[in-house]
Amino acid sequence: MTTASIAPWWRSRRLLGVLSTVLIVFVSFGAQIMSAAFAQYRHEGITDQQLANDTQLDGIYLAASLIGFGLALLLIWRHRWPVWISLGICALTVVLPLDGLTPLFALYAVALVVTGPWLWGCIAATVAAELVATWRDSRGTKVSSWMRGLASIRDGAEFPWWLVGLVALLLVAVTVGLAWLVRSRRDLTVSRAQETRSETKLHALGEELARQTERERIAREVHDVLGHRLSLLSLHAAGLELAADDPKLAKSAALVREGAQESMNDLRSLLAVLRRPEDPDVSETVPTLRELPSLIDESLAAGSPVAAAVFIDQSATLDERVGRSAYRITQELLTNARRHAPGVPVRLQIDAGPERGVEISTANRAADPGDRRVRPGNGLTGVHERVQQAGGDSWVWIDDEGAFRTLVRLPWEWKGAADE
Repeated sequence: MTTASIAPWWRSRRLLGVLSTVLIVFVSFGAQIMSAAFAQYRHEGITDQQLANDTQLDGIYLAASLIGFGLALLLIWRHRWPVWISLGICALTVVLPLDGLTPLFALYAVALVVTGPWLWGCIAATVAAELVATWRDSRGTKVSSWMRGLASIRDGAEFPWWLVGLVALLLVAVTVGLAWLVRSRRDLTVSRAQETRSETKLHALGEELARQTERERIAREVHDVLGHRLSLLSLHAAGLELAADDPKLAKSAALVREGAQESMNDLRSLLAVLRRPEDPDVSETVPTLRELPSLIDESLAAGSPVAAAVFIDQSATLDERVGRSAYRITQELLTNARRHAPGVPVRLQIDAGPERGVEISTANRAADPGDRRVRPGNGLTGVHERVQQAGGDSWVWIDDEGAFRTLVRLPWEWKGAADE
């Protein structure tokens, strides 16, 4: 669940944007009505506040207030067409007796997103609109002027021309400054987010490089140690096969030699996977469920009796990664049974299909049937880890009859589904 989804509804960005727009339109519309009323007071020479309160808008001033209402409504779309709305509002403010607050709202929206000549054009147009609106407002009395009331200039006194320019420039500068401040904070937030993503990627790359370096080191050690010993084992088995007078001894030596050679081939494949785990050509060298018959034949040839029942439905559609995991799990389960209960028959059952997944179970007589405790070693621990990586479950127990049982269930994945 994301942070945004648990934030209070009154703090959501969309709601705050709607409320701010409503407030801006309301304030702008109120200022336009007051500006039209002040213009009528100045035109009719009204200097008494009571008389001004009793005066109603009529004629051109009523039309100006309606146009001002339309300009206030235009601010709803100020972020969609900021430049054109700003220029249009400024032009009408210069021509008609409208307030200078609405052009400032429009300029703020422009300064948030626009750069270059269009921004400076909108700033120039807003300065012109503010100069005209401020000058127009300063021509009246305190009853019909915002500026005279704020500057405490008495009626009849000349309003300083420089103050008109200062007020106009100050209003525009504050508006643009606030917009640029918000814009810089947004840019800073975006840059920080990008920096965080970059740091995350660099951290991930560093971890991957460290893992790859460790894999290379392990691969070198395995190659130097096991490769040397397997090659010596193959040479000694070949010599024993040639020198043996007993046919059974020669056959056993041949099996040892062939097993050593196959172990060398498996070692090369495993080293290739260790060094290039993401290479699809390397991954294809790892056996899958299709190679189960040869795996069972190897166990039988090694003198380990295996009673196998294999049922695989639509094996061609099973994802290769699941098939490789299933093969390695089956291989380790048979090896574990051969190691802890040599010569004891092993019952292997594999049932695989889209509806039930891949289920692998083994059963053999425990070395000590009276001991019900299970002590998982490196082999069963590795099986459990491989099953977890594949998203499956595994169980190991000793039943009431003293049989050591294992059960593995892997989820069925269609071929190619993991890459989509």
